[in-house]
Amino acid sequence: MVAGEKKVVVVEKETREEVITAIYKLHLHCKDCARHVEKTIIRTQGIHKVDIEVETGKVSVKGVFDPVKLHRRIEKKTRKKVELISPKPKEKVVKTTVIKVHMHCKNCEYDLETKLLKIKGVHTVKMNRDAQTCTVVGTIEEKKLIEYIRKKAHKHAEIVPQKIEKKVEKEEEKKKVEVKDGKEKVEVVKEKEEVKSKEIVVPYFIHCTHALDWLSDENPNACSVM
Repeated sequence: MVAGEKKVVVVEKETREEVITAIYKLHLHCKDCARHVEKTIIRTQGIHKVDIEVETGKVSVKGVFDPVKLHRRIEKKTRKKVELISPKPKEKVVKTTVIKVHMHCKNCEYDLETKLLKIKGVHTVKMNRDAQTCTVVGTIEEKKLIEYIRKKAHKHAEIVPQKIEKKVEKEEEKKKVEVKDGKEKVEVVKEKEEVKSKEIVVPYFIHCTHALDWLSDENPNACSVM
C-alpha cells in the first residue's frame, strides 16, 4: 500500500431471517395429490424442506416464509380446504377510527367513501359532510389509513381523538369496632363510592284560580260554618 493512502474497510451486516416450521393439514387421497402439493410449496421462495404424510394429511414446511400467505397459495393452487395448525395466525382487532377531512361537495364525499371501501381491512365507512368527518370501522392501522387518504384522495386528514369516560370514585373511611375477649379491636375499612350525576325531578303544583263550589254561598248544598 502506498504511503499516505487511506484504506476504507466496508463491513456488511448479515441480515438473518428467522427460519420457521409451519404445519398444515388437508385431505390427500393418493400419492399423486401429495406430489402436486409438494411441487406447489417447493416453488415458493424461501422454502427449505417439505415433509408430507399421505395417511394423516399432515404437511410440514420449513424455511423463511409467511405461513399465512403460503396457506392461501396452497388453497388456490390445489383447490382444497387447508387448515393451518401452527403457528396460529394473530387475530386482528376491529376498531373504530374517526378522521377529520375536508369535503366541500357531495362528489368529494362519495369519491372518498368509494376509495376507502376498497382498502383491505376496512369493513364499513360512515361519512358526515356537515361535521367534516368520516368514521371507519375495520382492522386497518390508523397510520396507513391517513397515508392512503393523503396519497390517493390528495386530502389532508387527521385522527380525531376519542373521549374516554372516567368514573370518579370517592373513598370513605369507616371504623369497625369489634369486642373480643374483653378487648376492643378497631379496624379502619375503606369504602369506594362511585359519584354519578342524577336527574332531579322537580314536583309541580296545581294552583286553583276559582273558589271551590262546596264553599260557595250561592250553592244551597254547600257546607256552612257555624
